[in-house]
Amino acid sequence: MKISIGYLLSPIGLIKIVGQDNSIVSVKFVSHKDEDELISPVIKEAILQLKEYFEGKRTSFELKLQLQGTEFQKRVWNELIKIPFGCVISYKELAKRVGKTQGARCVGNAVGKNPAVIVVPCHRVVKSDLALGGFSGGLEKKIWLLSYEGWKIENGLLIK
Repeated sequence: MKISIGYLLSPIGLIKIVGQDNSIVSVKFVSHKDEDELISPVIKEAILQLKEYFEGKRTSFELKLQLQGTEFQKRVWNELIKIPFGCVISYKELAKRVGKTQGARCVGNAVGKNPAVIVVPCHRVVKSDLALGGFSGGLEKKIWLLSYEGWKIENGLLIK
């Protein structure tokens, strides 16, 4: 098992990318470089694709992911990947899509544990009334990402 690590300074903060063998296992915001970089081809590709996203040249990612979580969490994360750039989904609708019609709270917990922010676009999940909800990277980053993808936010609500 070969671990690789890379960092990208994005417009909204430092992003740490962790790879294992030929897959990405983690993409998260960090306050500082807490480990030395160990660049591999999969890390180079992830950094390139994230740069393209922030430059407006990419709206989805083509990275091999190996995310660690429960089967339910993985179902939720796989559904998140299907949400197109510029679109949002409610926790309630996401719960329906993964077969948990009364499980918006369970889905919210799984979304909050997403190990690969932006690549698995958990920032595109909002409340049914289009209120923002939470974001593991911080609400200001969620606001930036949704604005970048074409949404306006007024009084804590999304407006297309």
